[in-house]
Amino acid sequence: MIILMTLGYIACVMVAFKVIKIKVSPATIAVAVVGGCFLMGGILIVWKQSAPITEQMVLRRHVLQIIPDTREFVSKVHVNADQTVKKGDSLFEIMPDRFQRAVDEAAAQLKAAKSTVSQLEAAVTAAQAAVKKSAADTATAKAELDTALAIQKEQPDAIAKLKVTEAQQAYILAEADDDLVKAQLKQSEYSLASAKHSVDVSQSALNTANFNLERCSYTSQVDGKVMNFQVREGTPVARWRFVSVGTIMDLEDTAVIAIYPQNLLNNVKAGDKVEVAFKRLRGKIASGKVEAVVPYTGEGQLLPSGNLPVAANMGSKGKLAVRIRLDDEDLAKELPMGAAGATAIYTDFASPFHIITNITVRIKGWVYFLLPV
Repeated sequence: MIILMTLGYIACVMVAFKVIKIKVSPATIAVAVVGGCFLMGGILIVWKQSAPITEQMVLRRHVLQIIPDTREFVSKVHVNADQTVKKGDSLFEIMPDRFQRAVDEAAAQLKAAKSTVSQLEAAVTAAQAAVKKSAADTATAKAELDTALAIQKEQPDAIAKLKVTEAQQAYILAEADDDLVKAQLKQSEYSLASAKHSVDVSQSALNTANFNLERCSYTSQVDGKVMNFQVREGTPVARWRFVSVGTIMDLEDTAVIAIYPQNLLNNVKAGDKVEVAFKRLRGKIASGKVEAVVPYTGEGQLLPSGNLPVAANMGSKGKLAVRIRLDDEDLAKELPMGAAGATAIYTDFASPFHIITNITVRIKGWVYFLLPV
């Protein structure tokens, strides 16, 4: 586009000298040259600030690793490499035998624990009844002793000392029995509490066993495409991170990352209109919006080290990334990850100059169509 504008200015100068017959002299030539430099330079500066364009861009997607969390043999495979899957689709299954046994054992333990609780609840109920009976017996013995003592006090000859002694012994025995049944009640209550805790532990073990059994079927967590899938029936999978059995390219989160010099991003903000000429589309222009200007670059990161930073090695190319979201989500899913092209951002600054970028990005789209670049 710069070449076209330069040729246009040269054409205007030629018309001025040839058609309008402006006298050719060192002064007029100098004015034409200097004026052209200022004019073209001014247009170039305002244009770059109002609607910057770059070919340093890429279509970015997240790639998720498929890492089994247990070691077992694969029993069934449901997908193939390069197959598109939906969130929740089954990828493969591992042999569930030992996990099913763990579920059965945990369920049996839970049933036994609940049966123990039922038995201890009955024991507590019986102990509570024994406490009530013991309290009544103690009260009866106390009443008989009080009666005997009262009679002995009023009429010493009316009741034998042996009867009073027997009443006292009966009361002491009743109190001992009352203490015993109360202790038995507490013991039963403690045993019941322990049994209920065992039920909770058994329930937790059953939940864990069911979770492990459910994990025998591995499903996709996103809408995506399965890549580098190396699972085969009858082969084992391991739980270590370095033995990933494949990857899934996430199609739900597609963004364009465009790289610009920092000085061209002064007027760029979230929501600005974007046009992208993808090499893949060849002549077609995709629209989008600026999602964010990423305000950092790894060139400014200093990693912890035992060595001091070397000043001569520090520096930056002065560029930042702009994250762009395409308007057409279906198109974003169809484009290949890593798609290249040219990205143009239209800011609110000097909008009349947007026409230059508008033409430039379309020229690039046709260049991508006509030439293998």
